[in-house]
Amino acid sequence: MKLSVPLAVAALALAANAAWTTPKFALNAASGWTAHGFAAGLTSPRGVIFDKLGHLLVVQQGVGIVAFTLNSDGSAASQKTLLSYSFLNHGIALSADETVLFASSSNTTWKWTYDSAALSLKDEKKVVTGMVNADHTSRTLFVSKKHPNLLVVSRGSGDNVDLGADLGSGRAQVRVFDWTNLPAGDVGNSFTKGATLAYGVRNEVGIAEDASGQIWGVENSADDLVRVRQGVSYDVHQNNPGEKLHNLGDAAAASSKFYGYPNCFSVWDPSLFPSSDSFSVGDWFVQRPNSTGIDSAWCNKNAIKPQLTFQPHSAPLDIKFSPSDSNAYVSFHGSWDRQPPTGYKVVVVPGSVSSAGAWTSRAGISSTTGYTDLLWNTDVTKCDSGCFRPVGLAWSAAGRLYVTSDVTGEIFVLQKN
Repeated sequence: MKLSVPLAVAALALAANAAWTTPKFALNAASGWTAHGFAAGLTSPRGVIFDKLGHLLVVQQGVGIVAFTLNSDGSAASQKTLLSYSFLNHGIALSADETVLFASSSNTTWKWTYDSAALSLKDEKKVVTGMVNADHTSRTLFVSKKHPNLLVVSRGSGDNVDLGADLGSGRAQVRVFDWTNLPAGDVGNSFTKGATLAYGVRNEVGIAEDASGQIWGVENSADDLVRVRQGVSYDVHQNNPGEKLHNLGDAAAASSKFYGYPNCFSVWDPSLFPSSDSFSVGDWFVQRPNSTGIDSAWCNKNAIKPQLTFQPHSAPLDIKFSPSDSNAYVSFHGSWDRQPPTGYKVVVVPGSVSSAGAWTSRAGISSTTGYTDLLWNTDVTKCDSGCFRPVGLAWSAAGRLYVTSDVTGEIFVLQKN
């Protein structure tokens, strides 16, 4: 679909040396950090990325992409509408040389030639199509630094428990495409033609790459689960299943690895299961063990476990590795399926980095304390109407972390004191 409006439009100027904005809700930051309001009045800001000239590019869901120019202190100096496109909803990425910008709707990923100095786009082309779902419409995009010709695209499941989400369905998967080798004509690649990096990942919204080239993802796991044993149904959903942190491997070595969904889920709170299960944190469970042999033992044999789990219903939506320490930073959008609510914050996952650049979390699969809070709301019992909801994360060259909040239409910035 071609644009009906010019790509380069007049800047919406902010006051020179603009002051920090006043957040709608208090920003509570960890010791050693300061949080500021960066921008307000946006329409559902989601994915976010910096270009090499320091412009902050932000997807506004249902609106398009806005570009911010920053002051030396990290505040916003001006903003410009880079692209008016109502189809865009989340994903954004840049090629390694930053001459190509990628963005996505729920069905299609496009690319444009990008001029960071002029803040302009041209030459729209389809890259991936055929991704429509009944549910989970975010399409995360990531260009591998190790393999700059490879675009990683995440597509979620079509339902809470999508029993048809097998390898051939294309749902609940992360696939890889050579964006430099597209079909003739402006048709793009069908999603199911991509190399399968991972399947059985319910909704792997956050994608990142460590310095060794390993792709990592964070998964939103299922809601309203039960455990049925001997005809008795146990409601385990309050604190199960755990949200997941996955190592998906090298983007160039896609080999259809299976990560469990829609059958295998991670135990977070063993106390909610019948004592006969004898589960521990991080074990696999299935809702209804059956005569076909799909049970925890089947999961152990066939599915790859996560590296770490997060509190259920936290809804992790992004992950970024720090440029200055060995930690990963994860945004939690927040729950709807739990009382009291949980999430609505940004957390730090302490990790270690090998000499080859491979990252791993310090805590393992059996831990429920493998991360700490960095930015949080004052009172989660007032969420979600009374809270900010973190979505996208981006590091600036100055080492500041920018956070979008879609529900409140804001962007925040975190910096070390």
